[in-house]
Amino acid sequence: MDQLLVDYKAYYKARMDRWEGNPLYPNSYQSEKALFEAMNSCNELIEFKDKIGDLNIKNAIALVIDKETARLKHFEELQETVRALGPKFTLERIGNASTDIEVAQIATEAEHEAMILISVDLMIDHFYSDIIPRLETLQMLKTIEGAEKYQSDIDYSIQEEIRLIKENVQLLEDNAQNWQQGWKFNPDLVWEFRHRRKIPLPDEVLQKRMNEYKTL
Repeated sequence: MDQLLVDYKAYYKARMDRWEGNPLYPNSYQSEKALFEAMNSCNELIEFKDKIGDLNIKNAIALVIDKETARLKHFEELQETVRALGPKFTLERIGNASTDIEVAQIATEAEHEAMILISVDLMIDHFYSDIIPRLETLQMLKTIEGAEKYQSDIDYSIQEEIRLIKENVQLLEDNAQNWQQGWKFNPDLVWEFRHRRKIPLPDEVLQKRMNEYKTL
């Protein structure tokens, strides 16, 4: 047997063996197995040209399916519902690919679409990073004792904090329109796990600040 053919058979077997028994890559293993069997059935290397058919494309799709399935499971376990959209979009569309270029294009476009939604969703972090500190400042300003002669300055500072809270939220909403039409800042989303886990405050304190924000 031609040594080059021997080497190719060994190569495709090594590719198949790489995924054997790996629970994360069941589709890739079956795909690599089909490629190996096609190569292993050849008596001459030239035969592989006809036997390979669309196995290479199926192989690329299988690898994407396995990787995106693992990513989806990971994000779902973390309750990262928005980040899970990337692998969801890819898995929904990847079966439509008929060329290696389309495989890459579908995966890239799905991830790009999801990244826009992730970026907009991260704007909710503004509640903790900006609004809560301003609400704490408002509380301090409203409870200052023995500063009657500075009351006009205090009142001005209070109004400035309120103005900045509203202005910054409006800026967020205006910016979001470039990516997601109709998006509105919804502070109640901070209670969803993907946001709540990043806020090191007890529920009662967070609820208090939420109520204060809503009164504005």
